[in-house]
Amino acid sequence: MKTKKHYSSIINIPDSVDIKKIDNILYFQGPLGKTTLNLKKIDPKGLAAVIISPKDNILKIITISKSFYGLLKSIIQNKLQGISRGFLIYLKIVGIGYRASLISTTTGTSTTTCTQTLFLKLGYSHDIVYKIPTSIRVFLLDPTLICLFGVDKNQITQIASQIRKLRRPTVYKGKGIRLLNEKILLKAGKRK
Repeated sequence: MKTKKHYSSIINIPDSVDIKKIDNILYFQGPLGKTTLNLKKIDPKGLAAVIISPKDNILKIITISKSFYGLLKSIIQNKLQGISRGFLIYLKIVGIGYRASLISTTTGTSTTTCTQTLFLKLGYSHDIVYKIPTSIRVFLLDPTLICLFGVDKNQITQIASQIRKLRRPTVYKGKGIRLLNEKILLKAGKRK
């Protein structure tokens, strides 16, 4: 009878980060904020086990599925990096007259929340208004360079993708919103 191979890994927890496991939810708390990870949602079949050792400051993952092992390990490492250092994504706006402006409004007296709204001029007949979630901060380094900062990598990449979809780079001139280091392959136009 064959025994199934187990895959295990140990992840070192930074000193500034606190992790707790209650039922099937991992709670991460660090210098930049809090986040959670629902293990039941990611692993409904129960293929993996996550063991936290606060005394040794390590987190151990044990699973029988090699592909799921890599996924779970990368998700946990992204959560740890997010609450200790955060994630930055830069978006570049290319085109004559294309630009962005930002309006921040602060609400609340005891718990101050800052909501940010991004106004984009992208060559349409109207300005595009994009409301930013409260867990993400936006900085405009200049009117054509947008910087997104957040704790959750999945959320920040999703917001960057949604902003990019507002005006994708054209294939003929390259005008639109793109990632800062993204290369656009341009097609040759009509020739006589």
